[in-house]
Amino acid sequence: MTVTETTTSVEADAVRAAASAPVDSAAELLNAMAAMPAGHPSRAALRDRAIEAWLPLARHLAHRYSGRGEPTDDLIQTA
Repeated sequence: MTVTETTTSVEADAVRAAASAPVDSAAELLNAMAAMPAGHPSRAALRDRAIEAWLPLARHLAHRYSGRGEPTDDLIQTA
């Protein structure tokens, strides 16, 4: 088996896993999205799930840096 075949097999496994089973952690969502080909139809939905999974961290960081001259809502949106 060549490196290309191995990579393609790994990508195919990641695509099947992302499409069929719910992925729990935000890091797993990012890894599954990175393994998907750029034009895959499920990539947009996976991206949305990854963004939603990281929102608690974004809110935490925004609140941590609030009160320093920028509105908290703007910090959350930027995060």
